[in-house]
Amino acid sequence: MHAGFLHAHITFTAMGVPLIERKLAASTKLEATYHQAGNVLTVTSRAPGFLRVETFHLDGRTETKNEKRTGVYTIRTAWSKDRKQLKSTSHFKTKQGKNAELTVKRQLTNGGKTLVLTQTLKIEGKPEGPPVRRVWHRASKS
Repeated sequence: MHAGFLHAHITFTAMGVPLIERKLAASTKLEATYHQAGNVLTVTSRAPGFLRVETFHLDGRTETKNEKRTGVYTIRTAWSKDRKQLKSTSHFKTKQGKNAELTVKRQLTNGGKTLVLTQTLKIEGKPEGPPVRRVWHRASKS
């Protein structure tokens, strides 16, 4: 089992994701489309039987959102000082009532052809696990 997958499995377990959904996520090829208009980034993620559209305001404001999996949460997204990395930090409560923080960092490499996404999950009272790193390659235009 790959270490990144193991941590993702533990992360999903901690967030209360049912076993069947964890197994499906581990075996599914996920496709993501990023679109930026001004200070708003829209990420559309797709897989068989799955569609999720997320909107991020890139000006550093803290927003309150509500999602089925986590319930109410806050998220703040902003560029790093050198503007090479986009960092989103979400705060929410786990199903066990523990405070949790999910940090997602996105960075383009390889001349903009590769997106490296790194996420870490901190849960109150638990040691921080290793980061989950995903690498997305730009699909060739057909």
